[in-house]
Amino acid sequence: MTTVYVHNNNQSQTIKCSDGSQGVMRIHNDDVAPHYDFKFYGHAHLGFWLDQDQFHDGEAVVVKGVLDCDDFQLHFVK
Repeated sequence: MTTVYVHNNNQSQTIKCSDGSQGVMRIHNDDVAPHYDFKFYGHAHLGFWLDQDQFHDGEAVVVKGVLDCDDFQLHFVK
């Protein structure tokens, strides 16, 4: 499982992972609630998005692709 370190400050930001990879989390504000879009540099991991109800410290995410599967856990940092 890869830990994704993210700030809980409701802003788009660069993210770092426990395996040394990096990426970006962008916040998209829809009509009702924001969703959080995670993309990783160099295709190190599969991208994913979470809605507001899923975005919390310790959230475990399994992302299934055609040929691969990634397990993530969010960890909020200060």
